[in-house]
Amino acid sequence: MRLFFALTILALALIGAFLFFLRGYARTPKPMGNAAANPSPDWIKSAVIYEVFLRNFSSDGTFKAAEERLESLKQLGATVVWLMPIHPIGKLKRKGSLGSPYSVKDYFDVNSEHGTKEDFKRFVHAAHALELKVVMDFVGNHTAWDCPLVQERPDFYAKDKKGNIVSPNDQWTDVAQLDYKNPDVRAYFANALKTWVKEFDVDGFRCDVAEAIPSDFWQATIAELRQIKPDLLMLAESTLPEHHVVGFDLTYSWNVHGALLDIVKGKKPAHYLDEVLENEEKVFAKHSLRLRFNSNHDLALEHGPPVEAFGGSDGAKATATLVFTMGGYGTIRSVPLLYNGDDIGYSKRISLFEKDPIDWNAPRAEEFRTFYRNLIWLRKTHPALVHGAMEKVKSSNDEAIYAFIRSTAEDKVLVVVNLRNAPFTGYLRLEPNQTLYDFFESERQFATKDGNLKLALNPFEFKCLVFKP
Repeated sequence: MRLFFALTILALALIGAFLFFLRGYARTPKPMGNAAANPSPDWIKSAVIYEVFLRNFSSDGTFKAAEERLESLKQLGATVVWLMPIHPIGKLKRKGSLGSPYSVKDYFDVNSEHGTKEDFKRFVHAAHALELKVVMDFVGNHTAWDCPLVQERPDFYAKDKKGNIVSPNDQWTDVAQLDYKNPDVRAYFANALKTWVKEFDVDGFRCDVAEAIPSDFWQATIAELRQIKPDLLMLAESTLPEHHVVGFDLTYSWNVHGALLDIVKGKKPAHYLDEVLENEEKVFAKHSLRLRFNSNHDLALEHGPPVEAFGGSDGAKATATLVFTMGGYGTIRSVPLLYNGDDIGYSKRISLFEKDPIDWNAPRAEEFRTFYRNLIWLRKTHPALVHGAMEKVKSSNDEAIYAFIRSTAEDKVLVVVNLRNAPFTGYLRLEPNQTLYDFFESERQFATKDGNLKLALNPFEFKCLVFKP
């Protein structure tokens, strides 16, 4: 047991080290398996988060144009709209012609390319009228080089031995690293966060590179924010278990995404997911919520959209099915994320630095919209996929098949996914004398008379089967 636990910590440390070199930040995780996570309201536990890159979400790239698409997000089944940074973008050392939205020049203003503060207020109001929550992206680790703070408060920034302000790493040359040892830095950015809640009624924040910022800052600031709005959603771009204890609701599960990539590419067997989820349960605080995804703006740049990263439309759908149905072992649960464009099977990489609007009439757009509507409806109508415990189901080929049951006292769903580019004919081991129906083809029923559920699946095919009472 001690050896297994030591290997678990080593595995997470290696993940952290990998992310450090890949993304420029990370800290060695401290296991928190015996602690209790920050309790989250039910609306967060059942959330479906949709990430929007305003610049490329429409041809206009404005709040008004995005507001016109809110109804379509509601129909899709999204409950939370996460806006990537909406602030003015720095010009000094800018990457590309328009720069990265993560190079923030002014934390108290909006990018004029998107509209005005009043336009943003109207966007939030319109979202709330549709019962959608709005989450802002907060970039607190670094600023643009021409942010006024560089000249007005150089003491806000980290410096090298010669006293020069530095970037966080060799890749992020368009931004300057902040120094949270300075209490004025903490006060300034805590105030910025509180201002957007007080004046614009936003419902939470996705916090960029959260693990590069001291956890005691988050603990104090989140407590202050929740005095203003108690049910605020706080999402950390982080792999640190401690973030669930200091106040965050959600952290990124890069672990699961990396496993899915390796499995689909044939580098790992499907049952490798068990190892990943078991490690997660050991290290993360009880009742932690993990953000599951098969894409986001970072991954879309690195690996391409899901239809590219996972070898085509079928691979994209197979991995999305797991993202929206798979919780976690023990008391771990999850919330799914969908990046704009993935809901239409968009195959083009969306640039972070240029104007590159999504073509919402892509060739397979309606096919993917229908797929995601049905998948989200499955999650919404079956409480087991939000609150239920997760139990691994063995198959006759666990190298290819990943299957599990999620269940509550009154609801029970079996999910089966073929994660190989090859057909499967075999069986799952279940309790005998059970009857199930296919959620997506309700007229199709399955029986487990002898305790074996016989299935034939095409490459990357999946089944979501509901147990009959």
